[in-house]
Amino acid sequence: MVGIRRTDNSDNQGPVPASPPRSPIQAALDFDRLPAVPADSREQIEHDSTGLLITLGRALLSLGSPSHRVEAALELMAARLGLSAQFFSSPTALFVAINREHQQQTYLARVSASSPDMGKLSDIAEVINALEQRELGPQQAAAQVQEIFSAPSRYSAWLTFLAFPLVALPATLLLGGGIKELPLAGILSSLVGFLAIITGPRHQLGRLLIPLASMLTAFIATLWCGYEGHTAMMPALIAGMIVLLPGLDLTTATRELSTGHLVSGSARLAATALVFATIAFGLALGSAMGQYFVGEVPNVQPQQLPLWLVSVSLVFAAVGLAIILRVRVRQWPWVLLACALAWGSAQFGQMTLGGTLGAFVGGVLVGLYGNAYARLTNLPGSTLQLPGLLLLVPGSVGMRSMTALLGADVLTGIEVAFTAILTAVALATGMITASVILPPRNEL
Repeated sequence: MVGIRRTDNSDNQGPVPASPPRSPIQAALDFDRLPAVPADSREQIEHDSTGLLITLGRALLSLGSPSHRVEAALELMAARLGLSAQFFSSPTALFVAINREHQQQTYLARVSASSPDMGKLSDIAEVINALEQRELGPQQAAAQVQEIFSAPSRYSAWLTFLAFPLVALPATLLLGGGIKELPLAGILSSLVGFLAIITGPRHQLGRLLIPLASMLTAFIATLWCGYEGHTAMMPALIAGMIVLLPGLDLTTATRELSTGHLVSGSARLAATALVFATIAFGLALGSAMGQYFVGEVPNVQPQQLPLWLVSVSLVFAAVGLAIILRVRVRQWPWVLLACALAWGSAQFGQMTLGGTLGAFVGGVLVGLYGNAYARLTNLPGSTLQLPGLLLLVPGSVGMRSMTALLGADVLTGIEVAFTAILTAVALATGMITASVILPPRNEL
């Protein structure tokens, strides 16, 4: 649901004129009832351009774009449309202020954030390119953006369900697990995928996804490890929940704060901390329920696998991430290359420079790769950067921190939390450095 408000600030001290029956924001949301005004009038052009900006901003925010990219993209589009405008965005709201001579009209659009959709983002980028080439007018472009945003998911529910274990099984190996942890990780990730699919269309039920998934996965993992006795629980448990971990949000919040978007960054950082706390609570509750039946779970060290086998598993992780992020099929090979580049550079940096500096190296190379792709194709570089960053983000580290704090291991919890924050800062700094070295052609 989108709430819209409009305020007029004018130098005229007389009575405020009545609002017209249809505002540009309403026109952006309902194209079949535009007012009948001459198509070549400047008022109609500004009307359509304003509707395009608001529709575009809503779509970008809802598809998971960070505030600094949304505002930069809208500022660039407003300049090309010949409008004097200012923008302010947060994870759940967008302000658009249009300057017209001695008055300013401000619009507020409330946004409900959804999961990232890189395919729709690429489709929107193509509409923007067509608008720049004057192949579309503002009204037609806004209609196409709204149509793209309202379209159903690119991949079916069953394919999305399969993507969860496709990501979790390689993640188990990347987290140090072995062959014995793979069956448990597959079961847990399948459960998380099933819960995500059935709760996705139901907004109220979707709020229970994270605590419910955390509790059930911890309960099943505790029972499995208690009865089997030879499986390391933590690698399988973290891998099973890897898709729900807000490590990417932590990195995005850090980047927003570092680029001066303090309100959006602070709000996203607070939401990320709450998600970590909710996951930790669910894990503690599920573990306590499981230990009621099997007692204390033994601490088992996983058997390390050869590095080449871990490297091969990246292929499956890349395919799973491409499906979950709804990347176009023809872009899957580029996603695979991004994942390989991210993991390889992070491993090399960690061996030579240390963990945090390794994340910085990975962030720089992934950022350069995405920016180069954007300059060559005029499509969003984030399509490739996001899957690569998901292999580097400190979600699993943050989860270990909250689990340690709940277990009364305060020193370990604080130490691991500090490592997670440093990793997020390193990734954000690496991405900013990449944008300075090789600026992208567009801000999507």
